[in-house]
Amino acid sequence: MNRNITLIILEALFGIGAVVSAYLIYVHYVPSALICPNTGIISCVTVLTSVYSVIFGIPLAAYAVVWFVVALLFTRYGKFKLAADIWMLIGIGGIIYSVFAMHMIGKICIFCSALDVIIAVSLALFFMRKP
Repeated sequence: MNRNITLIILEALFGIGAVVSAYLIYVHYVPSALICPNTGIISCVTVLTSVYSVIFGIPLAAYAVVWFVVALLFTRYGKFKLAADIWMLIGIGGIIYSVFAMHMIGKICIFCSALDVIIAVSLALFFMRKP
């Protein structure tokens, strides 16, 4: 894939991820704004109000916004290769935590799962791109 196209796709994914994460922060403080089914195994409200949704008093989505913005900056400016690689690998930790939390809760959050997919696809593109 062309390097420029890869960078555009990565930037778009990071932007979408930051927006979805920002929405989840908003939902944390205004729960009535949540648009998600609450049927069967799908229950965003259960996941987003669980003990796993906050770390050190900060909504998990806030960490996600920071991750996406910093990843976007690393991608856009292409400096600090080692730091960028390490930062991207932190995203794997985010996916693992998210999947673990949803497993422990026994419910799935559509938005959280979408962020997991965005991070996974971004990581694949990031590490497969041409230097």
